[in-house]
Amino acid sequence: MRNKYIFNVIFAICVFNLITAYSDTIKISSEKLNVYRDNNISVFSGNVYAEDDTIKLWSDKVSIFYDEANKSINEIIAEDNIKIIVNNVTAYGNFSKYQVNIDEILLEGDVVVIEKDNKIQSDQLILDLANSTSIMTAESNSRVTAQINKSNNE
Repeated sequence: MRNKYIFNVIFAICVFNLITAYSDTIKISSEKLNVYRDNNISVFSGNVYAEDDTIKLWSDKVSIFYDEANKSINEIIAEDNIKIIVNNVTAYGNFSKYQVNIDEILLEGDVVVIEKDNKIQSDQLILDLANSTSIMTAESNSRVTAQINKSNNE
């Protein structure tokens, strides 16, 4: 029993070291970690916080998908109560997918984006971090709405 506990602790430390090695700077903390070695997936759950050099993310659950052939993280999926901060812009939503290889974030479900006093609401946000562009869309029965404070946008 004690050997199994020691193995689990060492294995968790190795997983955290692999995450750091794959992405150079990503840090993740959570209440629970499940590792599915056969599928190269790590699932962090419970008050998850993740950050790298450009992105800070809070969520209830974060799944990290590894590409064993390239020895890198290829996708990060966050679910429920998501908050993302990139370049002083804060975005909220219910589902997020970060595709590392193309440096793109998809955020869906009651999306709210806030920068200073400006606020935009939509159903979906696609953020291209490499080109610094974003596309916000609404479902057919709703609309993208914006509240822009002219005095703060010089």
